[in-house]
Amino acid sequence: MTTDAGQVPATPLYTITLTGSGVSIDGEPVGVPSGDLPAARLAALAEIRVRAALRGRPVRVTAKEPDGSAWPLVVDPDGHVTTLSVPHPVVPPPARAGDGSGRSAVPAVPFVPEPAVTWGAPLPAAHQEAWARLLAAHGAGDTTTAIALAERTEAALEAEYGPLHPYTVQVLSARAWLVLGRRDDLSATVRLLVRTALRRRRAGAEPRSETAQVAGNAHAAWRSLAATDPRRALELSGPLTDMLGELGWPGHTQDVVRWVEETTPRPTLPEDPAAPEGRT
Repeated sequence: MTTDAGQVPATPLYTITLTGSGVSIDGEPVGVPSGDLPAARLAALAEIRVRAALRGRPVRVTAKEPDGSAWPLVVDPDGHVTTLSVPHPVVPPPARAGDGSGRSAVPAVPFVPEPAVTWGAPLPAAHQEAWARLLAAHGAGDTTTAIALAERTEAALEAEYGPLHPYTVQVLSARAWLVLGRRDDLSATVRLLVRTALRRRRAGAEPRSETAQVAGNAHAAWRSLAATDPRRALELSGPLTDMLGELGWPGHTQDVVRWVEETTPRPTLPEDPAAPEGRT
Protein backbone atom coordinates (compact mmCIF):
# COMPACT_ATOMS: atom_id res chain seq x y z
CA MET A 1 0.00 0.00 0.00
CA THR A 2 1.38 3.41 -1.00
CA THR A 3 0.56 6.23 1.38
CA ASP A 4 0.44 9.95 0.59
CA ALA A 5 1.31 11.32 4.03
CA GLY A 6 -0.29 14.64 3.15
CA GLN A 7 -3.68 12.92 2.93
CA VAL A 8 -3.42 11.26 6.36
CA PRO A 9 -5.49 13.11 9.01
CA ALA A 10 -3.50 14.78 11.77
CA THR A 11 -5.38 12.83 14.44
CA PRO A 12 -5.22 10.42 16.05
CA LEU A 13 -1.49 10.71 16.68
CA TYR A 14 -0.16 7.74 18.66
CA THR A 15 3.11 7.84 20.60
CA ILE A 16 5.30 4.74 20.87
CA THR A 17 7.86 5.09 23.67
CA LEU A 18 10.76 2.62 23.84
CA THR A 19 12.79 2.28 27.02
CA GLY A 20 15.28 -0.22 28.34
CA SER A 21 12.48 -1.97 30.22
CA GLY A 22 9.83 -2.18 27.51
CA VAL A 23 7.52 -0.23 25.24
CA SER A 24 4.26 1.67 25.62
CA ILE A 25 1.66 3.27 23.36
CA ASP A 26 0.29 6.54 24.73
CA GLY A 27 1.49 5.45 28.17
CA GLU A 28 -0.14 1.99 28.03
CA PRO A 29 2.45 -0.83 28.27
CA VAL A 30 2.72 -3.36 25.46
CA GLY A 31 3.62 -6.83 26.68
CA VAL A 32 7.04 -7.89 25.32
CA PRO A 33 10.17 -9.45 26.84
CA SER A 34 12.17 -6.89 28.80
CA GLY A 35 15.22 -5.55 26.96
CA ASP A 36 14.31 -6.99 23.53
CA LEU A 37 14.08 -3.71 21.57
CA PRO A 38 13.46 -5.27 18.11
CA ALA A 39 10.61 -7.35 19.51
CA ALA A 40 9.26 -4.29 21.33
CA ARG A 41 9.24 -2.22 18.13
CA LEU A 42 7.43 -4.93 16.18
CA ALA A 43 4.90 -5.51 18.96
CA ALA A 44 4.08 -1.80 19.17
CA LEU A 45 3.80 -1.47 15.39
CA ALA A 46 1.58 -4.54 15.27
CA GLU A 47 -0.78 -2.91 17.76
CA ILE A 48 -0.77 0.34 15.77
CA ARG A 49 -1.46 -1.63 12.59
CA VAL A 50 -4.56 -3.09 14.21
CA ARG A 51 -5.74 0.39 15.18
CA ALA A 52 -5.18 1.57 11.60
CA ALA A 53 -7.10 -1.43 10.28
CA LEU A 54 -9.98 -0.71 12.66
CA ARG A 55 -10.17 2.82 11.25
CA GLY A 56 -9.78 1.61 7.68
CA ARG A 57 -6.98 4.10 6.90
CA PRO A 58 -3.36 4.97 7.75
CA VAL A 59 -2.61 6.62 11.09
CA ARG A 60 0.19 8.84 12.39
CA VAL A 61 2.73 7.73 14.98
CA THR A 62 5.65 9.32 16.83
CA ALA A 63 8.23 6.68 17.76
CA LYS A 64 10.48 7.71 20.67
CA GLU A 65 13.75 5.78 21.03
CA PRO A 66 15.63 5.13 24.30
CA ASP A 67 18.31 7.67 23.27
CA GLY A 68 15.71 10.44 23.16
CA SER A 69 15.34 10.62 19.38
CA ALA A 70 11.84 10.71 17.90
CA TRP A 71 10.67 9.64 14.44
CA PRO A 72 7.42 10.64 12.71
CA LEU A 73 5.84 7.58 11.06
CA VAL A 74 2.73 6.63 9.15
CA VAL A 75 1.40 3.08 9.61
CA ASP A 76 -0.95 1.63 7.00
CA PRO A 77 -3.73 -0.91 7.67
CA ASP A 78 -1.65 -3.51 5.78
CA GLY A 79 1.25 -3.02 8.19
CA HIS A 80 3.53 -0.93 5.93
CA VAL A 81 5.49 1.71 7.86
CA THR A 82 6.61 4.99 6.28
CA THR A 83 9.20 7.23 7.94
CA LEU A 84 8.37 10.88 7.28
CA SER A 85 10.94 13.55 6.49
CA VAL A 86 8.88 16.28 8.20
CA PRO A 87 7.21 16.44 11.62
CA HIS A 88 3.54 15.66 12.04
CA PRO A 89 1.23 18.70 11.69
CA VAL A 90 0.30 20.48 14.90
CA VAL A 91 -3.43 20.52 15.65
CA PRO A 92 -4.45 23.78 17.39
CA PRO A 93 -6.70 23.44 20.45
CA PRO A 94 -10.35 24.40 19.96
CA ALA A 95 -11.11 28.08 20.38
CA ARG A 96 -12.58 29.21 23.69
CA ALA A 97 -14.77 32.19 24.42
CA GLY A 98 -12.67 35.31 24.80
CA ASP A 99 -9.47 33.84 23.34
CA GLY A 100 -9.25 36.57 20.72
CA SER A 101 -10.00 34.28 17.79
CA GLY A 102 -13.28 35.95 17.04
CA ARG A 103 -15.14 32.71 17.70
CA SER A 104 -17.11 31.89 20.81
CA ALA A 105 -17.39 28.41 22.18
CA VAL A 106 -20.94 27.30 22.84
CA PRO A 107 -21.04 24.49 25.41
CA ALA A 108 -23.03 21.46 24.34
CA VAL A 109 -26.19 21.03 26.37
CA PRO A 110 -27.09 17.34 26.82
CA PHE A 111 -30.63 16.43 25.87
CA VAL A 112 -32.77 15.31 28.80
CA PRO A 113 -35.98 13.41 27.98
CA GLU A 114 -39.20 14.92 29.27
CA PRO A 115 -39.93 13.49 32.73
CA ALA A 116 -43.55 12.80 31.79
CA VAL A 117 -42.55 10.45 28.94
CA THR A 118 -41.66 6.89 29.90
CA TRP A 119 -39.98 4.25 27.79
CA GLY A 120 -42.52 2.26 25.82
CA ALA A 121 -45.21 4.94 26.07
CA PRO A 122 -47.55 5.28 23.03
CA LEU A 123 -46.45 7.74 20.38
CA PRO A 124 -48.09 11.19 20.26
CA ALA A 125 -51.49 11.38 18.57
CA ALA A 126 -50.01 13.05 15.49
CA HIS A 127 -47.91 9.94 14.79
CA GLN A 128 -50.38 7.23 15.82
CA GLU A 129 -51.74 6.74 12.29
CA ALA A 130 -48.27 6.24 10.81
CA TRP A 131 -47.42 3.77 13.59
CA ALA A 132 -50.64 1.84 12.96
CA ARG A 133 -49.88 1.65 9.23
CA LEU A 134 -46.35 0.42 10.05
CA LEU A 135 -47.72 -2.38 12.23
CA ALA A 136 -50.29 -3.30 9.58
CA ALA A 137 -47.63 -3.46 6.85
CA HIS A 138 -45.43 -5.64 9.03
CA GLY A 139 -48.34 -7.92 9.86
CA ALA A 140 -49.09 -8.30 6.15
CA GLY A 141 -45.49 -9.25 5.42
CA ASP A 142 -44.73 -5.98 3.61
CA THR A 143 -41.41 -5.31 5.31
CA THR A 144 -40.29 -2.73 2.73
CA THR A 145 -43.27 -0.49 3.46
CA ALA A 146 -42.90 -0.99 7.21
CA ILE A 147 -39.25 0.07 7.09
CA ALA A 148 -40.05 3.12 4.97
CA LEU A 149 -42.80 4.20 7.39
CA ALA A 150 -40.47 3.65 10.36
CA GLU A 151 -37.74 5.77 8.77
CA ARG A 152 -40.18 8.56 7.92
CA THR A 153 -41.74 8.54 11.39
CA GLU A 154 -38.34 8.46 13.08
CA ALA A 155 -37.18 11.50 11.09
CA ALA A 156 -40.33 13.44 12.05
CA LEU A 157 -39.96 12.56 15.73
CA GLU A 158 -36.26 13.45 15.76
CA ALA A 159 -37.03 16.87 14.24
CA GLU A 160 -39.76 17.45 16.82
CA TYR A 161 -38.31 15.90 19.98
CA GLY A 162 -34.59 15.26 19.36
CA PRO A 163 -32.51 12.12 18.65
CA LEU A 164 -32.45 10.81 22.24
CA HIS A 165 -36.11 11.21 23.11
CA PRO A 166 -37.94 7.97 24.00
CA TYR A 167 -40.34 8.42 21.05
CA THR A 168 -37.47 8.73 18.55
CA VAL A 169 -35.44 5.89 20.02
CA GLN A 170 -38.51 3.63 20.13
CA VAL A 171 -39.10 3.98 16.38
CA LEU A 172 -35.38 3.73 15.59
CA SER A 173 -35.28 0.44 17.53
CA ALA A 174 -38.30 -0.85 15.60
CA ARG A 175 -36.66 0.06 12.29
CA ALA A 176 -33.44 -1.72 13.28
CA TRP A 177 -35.41 -4.84 14.16
CA LEU A 178 -37.28 -4.74 10.82
CA VAL A 179 -34.05 -4.29 8.83
CA LEU A 180 -32.35 -7.11 10.74
CA GLY A 181 -35.20 -9.44 9.84
CA ARG A 182 -34.77 -8.73 6.14
CA ARG A 183 -30.95 -9.10 6.10
CA ASP A 184 -30.59 -8.18 2.43
CA ASP A 185 -27.76 -5.70 3.00
CA LEU A 186 -25.55 -6.82 5.88
CA SER A 187 -23.32 -3.75 5.70
CA ALA A 188 -26.25 -1.35 6.10
CA THR A 189 -27.73 -3.62 8.77
CA VAL A 190 -24.55 -3.51 10.87
CA ARG A 191 -24.36 0.28 10.58
CA LEU A 192 -27.96 0.70 11.68
CA LEU A 193 -27.62 -1.72 14.60
CA VAL A 194 -24.45 0.02 15.82
CA ARG A 195 -26.19 3.38 15.62
CA THR A 196 -29.26 2.03 17.43
CA ALA A 197 -27.26 0.45 20.26
CA LEU A 198 -25.34 3.69 20.83
CA ARG A 199 -28.52 5.80 20.77
CA ARG A 200 -30.21 3.50 23.28
CA ARG A 201 -27.14 3.52 25.52
CA ARG A 202 -26.78 7.31 25.48
CA ALA A 203 -30.49 7.87 25.98
CA GLY A 204 -30.67 5.41 28.87
CA ALA A 205 -33.35 3.43 27.06
CA GLU A 206 -35.33 0.77 28.88
CA PRO A 207 -35.29 -2.14 29.04
CA ARG A 208 -31.51 -2.39 29.04
CA SER A 209 -31.75 -6.01 27.95
CA GLU A 210 -33.07 -4.78 24.59
CA THR A 211 -30.02 -2.54 24.19
CA ALA A 212 -27.81 -5.55 24.88
CA GLN A 213 -29.76 -7.56 22.32
CA VAL A 214 -29.25 -4.88 19.67
CA ALA A 215 -25.50 -4.84 20.38
CA GLY A 216 -25.34 -8.62 20.17
CA ASN A 217 -27.24 -8.58 16.88
CA ALA A 218 -24.78 -6.00 15.51
CA HIS A 219 -21.86 -8.30 16.33
CA ALA A 220 -23.63 -11.35 14.87
CA ALA A 221 -24.53 -9.51 11.66
CA TRP A 222 -20.94 -8.27 11.36
CA ARG A 223 -19.70 -11.86 11.76
CA SER A 224 -21.94 -12.92 8.86
CA LEU A 225 -20.62 -10.00 6.82
CA ALA A 226 -17.01 -11.01 7.61
CA ALA A 227 -17.67 -14.44 6.11
CA THR A 228 -19.02 -13.02 2.85
CA ASP A 229 -17.41 -9.59 2.37
CA PRO A 230 -14.19 -9.19 4.43
CA ARG A 231 -13.43 -5.78 2.92
CA ARG A 232 -16.68 -4.24 4.17
CA ALA A 233 -16.34 -6.08 7.46
CA LEU A 234 -12.92 -4.47 7.91
CA GLU A 235 -14.41 -1.03 7.19
CA LEU A 236 -17.06 -1.55 9.88
CA SER A 237 -14.77 -3.11 12.49
CA GLY A 238 -13.83 0.30 13.91
CA PRO A 239 -17.39 1.61 14.52
CA LEU A 240 -18.36 -1.82 15.85
CA THR A 241 -15.53 -2.01 18.40
CA ASP A 242 -16.18 1.59 19.46
CA MET A 243 -19.80 0.66 20.18
CA LEU A 244 -18.93 -2.59 21.95
CA GLY A 245 -16.33 -0.77 24.04
CA GLU A 246 -18.81 1.92 25.08
CA LEU A 247 -21.31 -0.74 26.12
CA GLY A 248 -18.65 -2.66 28.04
CA TRP A 249 -18.41 -5.84 25.96
CA PRO A 250 -14.67 -6.73 26.09
CA GLY A 251 -15.16 -10.32 24.88
CA HIS A 252 -16.92 -9.30 21.68
CA THR A 253 -14.43 -6.46 21.18
CA GLN A 254 -11.50 -8.88 21.38
CA ASP A 255 -13.25 -11.18 18.91
CA VAL A 256 -13.35 -8.36 16.36
CA VAL A 257 -9.74 -7.34 17.08
CA ARG A 258 -8.52 -10.93 16.65
CA TRP A 259 -10.32 -11.18 13.32
CA VAL A 260 -8.69 -7.95 12.14
CA GLU A 261 -5.26 -9.23 13.23
CA GLU A 262 -5.76 -12.50 11.36
CA THR A 263 -7.12 -10.79 8.25
CA THR A 264 -4.52 -8.03 7.76
CA PRO A 265 -0.79 -8.61 7.05
CA ARG A 266 1.90 -8.25 9.66
CA PRO A 267 3.80 -4.92 9.83
CA THR A 268 7.09 -4.31 8.04
CA LEU A 269 9.80 -2.03 9.38
CA PRO A 270 11.04 0.80 7.12
CA GLU A 271 14.41 0.31 5.49
CA ASP A 272 17.33 2.23 6.97
CA PRO A 273 18.89 4.17 4.06
CA ALA A 274 22.10 4.57 6.07
CA ALA A 275 22.54 0.81 6.58
CA PRO A 276 25.41 -0.75 4.59
CA GLU A 277 24.53 -3.21 1.84
CA GLY A 278 24.02 -6.75 3.04
CA ARG A 279 23.03 -5.67 6.56
CA THR A 280 19.89 -7.34 7.87
